[in-house]
Amino acid sequence: QDDDNGSSSGSAYIFDLDGNQLSKITPSDAAASDFFGRSVAVGSGRIVVGAYGDDDNGSNSGSAYIFDLDGNQLAKITASDGASGDSFGFSVAVGSGRIVVGAHQDDDNGSGSGSAYIFDLDGNQLSKITASDGAASDLFGYSVAVGSGRIVVGAYQDDDNGTSSGSAYIFDL
Repeated sequence: QDDDNGSSSGSAYIFDLDGNQLSKITPSDAAASDFFGRSVAVGSGRIVVGAYGDDDNGSNSGSAYIFDLDGNQLAKITASDGASGDSFGFSVAVGSGRIVVGAHQDDDNGSGSGSAYIFDLDGNQLSKITASDGAASDLFGYSVAVGSGRIVVGAYQDDDNGTSSGSAYIFDL
């Protein structure tokens, strides 16, 4: 919760494999309560940093930022249908030439059912995914991963095997 650009604006740090700090990164439009750095990922020649409290599409709609490996900001991404309270950027992943961003508070299948968005490495949105059996409070998109031609999305409050037993969903790229 770095406060360089306002209370809880956030930041991220780049280190080499020996633990030496190379740089500190903040977004070009940093603001208080953005929570930039809550989620981070590196792969496919990119660094992706989530800011789930960003307000571009309404209060706490969220965003994510794409940086090169030296920490230069390349793009800012938001959900094409972003809305207040979605928390887009709470989780991020990058790999297999794709960026995946979770929005666990999105409401497409009920309040807090969640969703995830797929982008190319330049920040162009390719698609949006939701759980085929999504329901309110599942929090699909609370965690995301991408690699080996697959996307995995966690919904830790899904109720298939009892209250909040959780599920993970696997998608082909």
